[in-house]
Amino acid sequence: MIIRVYRARPKPGAADELARLAEEVSIPFVEGQPGLQARFTGRGIGATGDELMMITVWEDLDAMKVMTGDDWESPVIPDERIEELIEESFLQHYESIG
Repeated sequence: MIIRVYRARPKPGAADELARLAEEVSIPFVEGQPGLQARFTGRGIGATGDELMMITVWEDLDAMKVMTGDDWESPVIPDERIEELIEESFLQHYESIG
C-alpha cells in the first residue's frame, strides 16, 4: 500500500475558505477514486496553526496514479480556487510496512 501525505498552509485569512473547499470539493474528489483504501483529513490545532492535511492510503502506486497521472509526486488540486488560497504545501509518499 502507498500512503500519501499532503499538507497545505493557507494564505493569511484564507483558512476557513480553504477548509470549506476541502470539504466541498477535495474530499468528494478523492473519495470517488478507485483504489482508495482510506482517507483522513484534518485541520491544525495548537502549534500546527491553520494548516490542513489529507492522508490517503492506496492499494498500490498504480491505483494512486489513476488520480495523479504519471506525475504522482506533485499535488493534485481539483479546483483552481483551492490553489489560490494556499501559501505553501508539502507532499510525501510512503510504502506501508509491518
